[in-house]
Amino acid sequence: RKMAPRYLLDENWFAPLSENQNVLADHHAYSFCNSLSSAMQAWLSAGSRKHLHAATNAFDMLQAQSFATGGWGPDESFVAPGSGKLHASLTKTHSGFETPCGSYAHFKITRSLLRVTQDGRYGDSMERVLYNTVLGAKPLLADGHTFYYSDYNFNGKKVYFPDRWPCCSGTMPQVAADYRILTYFHNDRELFVNLYLPSTVRWIHADGTHLTLTQESNYPFEGKINFTLNASRPINFPLHLRIPEWANDRSQQSFTLRVNGVRIIPEVHNGFATITHDWKRSDKIELTLPLNLRLQSIDPEHPNTVALLRGPLVLFPLTSDGQLTLTREQLLNIQQIPNQSAWKISTPQGPVTLFPFTSIEDQSYTTYVNLA
Repeated sequence: RKMAPRYLLDENWFAPLSENQNVLADHHAYSFCNSLSSAMQAWLSAGSRKHLHAATNAFDMLQAQSFATGGWGPDESFVAPGSGKLHASLTKTHSGFETPCGSYAHFKITRSLLRVTQDGRYGDSMERVLYNTVLGAKPLLADGHTFYYSDYNFNGKKVYFPDRWPCCSGTMPQVAADYRILTYFHNDRELFVNLYLPSTVRWIHADGTHLTLTQESNYPFEGKINFTLNASRPINFPLHLRIPEWANDRSQQSFTLRVNGVRIIPEVHNGFATITHDWKRSDKIELTLPLNLRLQSIDPEHPNTVALLRGPLVLFPLTSDGQLTLTREQLLNIQQIPNQSAWKISTPQGPVTLFPFTSIEDQSYTTYVNLA
């Protein structure tokens, strides 16, 4: 415990970050994102508010230079704000995001920040990285060949790293082991649902009541999520469901929530909808999130270079011709292909097919398109 603080990079890293000075540029992205978890441990173990501020400020800076997928660090480096390097990477490199390593570091810091702040935006970020990066990685091969980079180039491709047993071969199984601890969080008297995926959590409330919550859905391809809650005896406690920022837009159709078939309008605080209810055996909860389409630009300097998102998913157009130019109307009027997790855009030059990252195999694709 006395030795650990000696290894905190305070003078040139955590001290300026705690004062909201952006010193991320040109640091090795994976390593220095990992260091933010060290700052969180300084807060959790020693109560160092300076290091808590450093971690929260740095994560905001990281978010500001992330791709639409939630990935970051082209060529394994953070970039300077306003430098245009994120946009330049779409043509200059195929090394967009060091995927198993980067997602492993990302999940660690978002998990710690979510624990401490109970702010759902860290869950939003975690979810985006999960579905748009590491879940679409090629499988680890027995000879040590490993999927390493997510390619955000205008002419992207999924490939294996040329060297066998690189660092991502170690973080791939580590990040897979983390999936189960990202979904639910709790304290003695409250349960938080962070990720929406088929699963069951068993939990003992502080008063000794045994609770089981099971969720079923085809999220993120469909917006309806069903929960069944079983309590060993009637109990009243708060259940918190994360409402992604994109689903809580008052200007559009927002989420709906029902308990035992009755619609409720819960309070949403810090990205979580809270249901306080007299729970009993076989209570049903139904959450429906609107999977609205929206465009996200690569950076403020290039507002017409955009990615298309549907709910938490980035939809990647398949292309063999490099840069793709489409209109805003074409992008926002895509049609889902029946019985497939794929969409299409009709253009005068022919249809353009779009896949989520998890469905892309060996096809060429682009993450961003240029608006006509």
